[in-house]
Amino acid sequence: MTPRVSPELMRPIVLEEVAVEEKGARLIAVFTLNARPDRRWVTFFRERARYSVFDAAAARFSVNRARIDLLRREDLEPLTRSILRFIDGANLDVELHGRP
Repeated sequence: MTPRVSPELMRPIVLEEVAVEEKGARLIAVFTLNARPDRRWVTFFRERARYSVFDAAAARFSVNRARIDLLRREDLEPLTRSILRFIDGANLDVELHGRP
């Protein structure tokens, strides 16, 4: 018999919103997720993002938001496409390897 897992634990992380914050001369891409990712998910995300041309592996996670420094506004669209792939990959890793 397979143990029951709470549907909340099985819910994949998805991107809900993308914004740009300006702090002085700094631009920061802010990615709002549908839920707070756990540490293992963040580890999977960082492993997938490690070779990105953007510094996505250095994303700063706080509750359900990930912040990444952005050099130019024009980079937001390709960064967002990359983030979507890293999120999908991290969700797949969690599905395949399970949660702690």
